[in-house]
Amino acid sequence: MRVSVVLLWFFLSCVQLQRADDQLAAGDVQPPNESLAEKSKPDQTSVQPEVWTELRELRDTVEELKKQNAALEGRLVSAELGVEALREENANRPKVAFSFASGLNGNLGPYSTDAILVFSKEITNIGNAFSPITGVFTAPLRGVYYFRFNLVGSSKSHMLAVCLYKNHEKIFDVSKYPQGTNEYAVGGATLLLEKGDQVYVKLRSDSQITDDNNNHCSFSGFLLFAM
Repeated sequence: MRVSVVLLWFFLSCVQLQRADDQLAAGDVQPPNESLAEKSKPDQTSVQPEVWTELRELRDTVEELKKQNAALEGRLVSAELGVEALREENANRPKVAFSFASGLNGNLGPYSTDAILVFSKEITNIGNAFSPITGVFTAPLRGVYYFRFNLVGSSKSHMLAVCLYKNHEKIFDVSKYPQGTNEYAVGGATLLLEKGDQVYVKLRSDSQITDDNNNHCSFSGFLLFAM
């Protein structure tokens, strides 16, 4: 009887020890890849701040580009308005320019008194301020104008002498003594004119000019700017 009790007690003890070992073994064993998976996971505490920093920098860059783009658009609009204003100003600006040749085919003069030279052969007459009938330019508006004449004489006995006039005021004269060969009288002046002022070239008394279809004798002028 005692032997049976001892054997039963020994058997139960062995069973309990086996269970304890199994539980211990089960607690120590880990999935083979668990530790590697944990090690392979990124450190979120260090990665997330870097991402947010980059995003903030990117956002700041975009905002700066938006500001620069807005500034460039403003400059472009301003430039376009400036160009349009210049176009309108140029379109509304008075345009005055003329150039006429004498239209002669031979000699003119001499006269006993000074005479206004008539340049009848039109080359240019923008604004129609020069009259090929009278030889007089009439200023259509107040402004600064430039005038130039070129005259030729070839007489052996008569001078080549001409004067530029503003209204009744002599501006200057150019004289060449007769030599029997082509002599040139050239002059130019910049004049401030009021509206209605007149400018013309006079051939002085006892003077002579000569011309042909090569337009050696001419009178030109144009508006530099209005005042």
